[in-house]
Amino acid sequence: MVAFRILLVGSALILLPACGDETASTSDYEQTVMQDRVQRDMRMRDKESVVPPRRRDAFQGLDYYKVDPAYRYVVPLDRFASPDTVMMAESTGGLRPQAQIGEVTVPLPTGPVDLMVFRGESDEPRGRRWIPFADSTNDHATYKGGRYVDLKSASGDSVVVDFNRAYNPTCAYNPEFACPLPPPENRLNVPVPAGERRPIFGGSSSS
Repeated sequence: MVAFRILLVGSALILLPACGDETASTSDYEQTVMQDRVQRDMRMRDKESVVPPRRRDAFQGLDYYKVDPAYRYVVPLDRFASPDTVMMAESTGGLRPQAQIGEVTVPLPTGPVDLMVFRGESDEPRGRRWIPFADSTNDHATYKGGRYVDLKSASGDSVVVDFNRAYNPTCAYNPEFACPLPPPENRLNVPVPAGERRPIFGGSSSS
């Protein structure tokens, strides 16, 4: 699996593979994902970035797996008749209320998996639906605390689960932030080699 690193040289944006000679596909979907990644990288470098000032000079840019359309799924959302409010553990030891609104079954290459879908209490006005998940790439290839993927609406009551857009929680860049951790139901023992990899500081991956 080829990882992509986003680099900024002067005012130019350069998309380079972390190894090998492969380049990003020219398909509309892949180009859109790559453009969104560049924008996220730029936000991370901004003076208002979540990366703390003391670490900003060492920040080497975001690192990603190659865009793979096979990790984008349109699946039905099995909504719960009465969403449950659960207290989700946070990276700093606290608890945060999250509305557990349903579940989806995602046909990963290794086999189908069930994932719980949440809506944060503070996200309710926007209706943000998201999946915090952990998988077997955590720690050695992706952030040890797991990753997040936001859902988009599709036709009917289906949703788009796009792991190419999976991203690290804020605490991956600034451990002072309290980030919800994936619940046991969303901890997979298989790899999801898509989306954002471990952040890079000082020329090496940070845990």
